[in-house]
Amino acid sequence: MNQFYEAKIGMKKILYATDFSENAEKAFIQALKIAQKHKANLIMLHVFDIPTSWNYPYTEDALEMERQAICESENKLKGIFDQYAKDINIKYIAAESTSIVKAIISVIRENDPGLVVIGTKGGSKVKEVIVGSTTKELINKSPVPVLAVPENAVDSDLKKILYATDLHEADIPALKKLTALVRPFDSEITVTHVSTPNEYKGAEKMEWFKDLVKDRINYDGITIQLLLVDNIYEELNAYINQQGFNLLVMLEKERKGIVDRLFHSDLVKKMEFHTSIPLLSFNEHYLRVLEKK
Repeated sequence: MNQFYEAKIGMKKILYATDFSENAEKAFIQALKIAQKHKANLIMLHVFDIPTSWNYPYTEDALEMERQAICESENKLKGIFDQYAKDINIKYIAAESTSIVKAIISVIRENDPGLVVIGTKGGSKVKEVIVGSTTKELINKSPVPVLAVPENAVDSDLKKILYATDLHEADIPALKKLTALVRPFDSEITVTHVSTPNEYKGAEKMEWFKDLVKDRINYDGITIQLLLVDNIYEELNAYINQQGFNLLVMLEKERKGIVDRLFHSDLVKKMEFHTSIPLLSFNEHYLRVLEKK
């Protein structure tokens, strides 16, 4: 692994994007915990679109409207931060854009965070809402991992983590970044291959994957197991609840074969709406680009 990739694994900056909704504030608590554990800088971002920012005094001066929107957004960001902490470095960004995702990606490229944290439900103003569709698009395009905190998430430390795998070498760089993220939490990581009995290819590939993880991942708290079920989506949800996991981790894959479409292309986005725990998603394309640099 080259020095560039080693450096990129670290969590020196955390980006938190908010629309000022109640759920987005829940996501902030998670972002703050991670930043504190890593002694990382926290970047707080609000994206606004002036035509839907109804709270500002009427004026025909576009520059004055933007100035008012930025000022009010930064004051709101500061208000959120001041409620919870004063012991980490903080940066406030208010960005005007008609596209939330484009604005977040732009801030990522300019500030180079190790993680983006958002809520999966939002407020009522159409252009400001960070909703499911925005989360999906961000997962597809973000060059860094995306942590989506659902509306009904229970506040907890990341002590027990489920990484859902389909036994591909592409999981290795994602697991490396995951272990870097959760090492300060001393987390237990259960790497689980979830499959139907008809699709499972046998024990040989499972043993190959176990050896791959053992050789390439330096983390003691990893367990690898197989879960055979008839309905992957429903029974994975039940398994998460029964085992008390605090975080679900998935890889958004480039490959779109039959199994990949079933397990990763659709499921990684369905799970964000139906689990009560945060979903951490890695984008395979950007992990591959990162490893090559």
